[in-house]
Amino acid sequence: MASLLDRLRGKGPDTRRETTPAAAWAPPLFKAGLSPLLQSPDGAVLVWTVADKASSATITDQFKAGAEEYHRRYAASDHFEALFRQALDATGLKVAERPLILDVGSGSGVNSIVPCRRLFPGARMIATDLSGELLAMLATYAIDNAASDEVVCVKMDAMSQKVTPGVFDLVTGASILHHLDSPGDGLMAAGRALKPGGHAIFFEPFNGWAIVRLAFERILAEAELRHDPLEPELDRAVRQLIDDVTERSPESYSPELAAKDDKWLFSRTRIEFSARAAGFETIRFVPHNDHPSLFRDAAATHLRLSVGHDDLRFPDWATAILDSFDAAITLNAKRELMLEGTIVLTKG
Repeated sequence: MASLLDRLRGKGPDTRRETTPAAAWAPPLFKAGLSPLLQSPDGAVLVWTVADKASSATITDQFKAGAEEYHRRYAASDHFEALFRQALDATGLKVAERPLILDVGSGSGVNSIVPCRRLFPGARMIATDLSGELLAMLATYAIDNAASDEVVCVKMDAMSQKVTPGVFDLVTGASILHHLDSPGDGLMAAGRALKPGGHAIFFEPFNGWAIVRLAFERILAEAELRHDPLEPELDRAVRQLIDDVTERSPESYSPELAAKDDKWLFSRTRIEFSARAAGFETIRFVPHNDHPSLFRDAAATHLRLSVGHDDLRFPDWATAILDSFDAAITLNAKRELMLEGTIVLTKG
């Protein structure tokens, strides 16, 4: 029998059937009804939308051509499952049995939906995103893994007030808040959606990256003193991180952030203030990394991501500067000034 991916790519039999209804438990979770948005050639609804009347969209050729990559995508879920486990273990968080989960900014589900299926057996999940085609990829995964009754994909702005308030046990968001113009709105949406005593888990970057920025500024100053400039590709990567950290660390929103995809590096204080305003009573943070060579490793990761290869290296004197920052900042301080971490919230 042809797989759903084959049918999406126009291969295999096209056996038409009636539109697949949303799982019976899903419609009451929305103030307005669910309408089909994206369907496979055989009539299965892959993605729904919240609307007062039916709407429709198509699967583009670009999506069809890239759909075969989805197996590779889902092989990358182990990292995010480990982050969820780390947060649960560190906080002792108890999530309701067979929880009802709202995932914000699901994309193809790699970072959140797949780990949650493993961690919370019997969970029912609403996956939301602004990209219907990424959600179609997630729906394909759900169908291929007999999870269509557990995962319902809805194209919507999860910051809106279309979700029925006070019904979810858990809200999850894997690297979503720092993309928003107003992260506080994201926390407000999570607070509205949760039952009293419900939890929210977000993975986000923090302004501990300012330590790497300071190290990079020190490297540039040392290069000038030595009359030994960094090679051009390395110099560009170093200046790129300095500028990025500077731009993403304002105390309040600025119009310059609008054009950036990654907008914010958070402070604990900012998150605590916004979370309490959203009705969260307990606010905890779990740093992702605190190891002795954290800043040297973060610098290497930035270089690799900036240029797309592993060949770019700092001169020995620059590596020694990074090591001096690692040596000066204790493990406890690295936890306080975290680069990335999990935000764990409990509604009052």
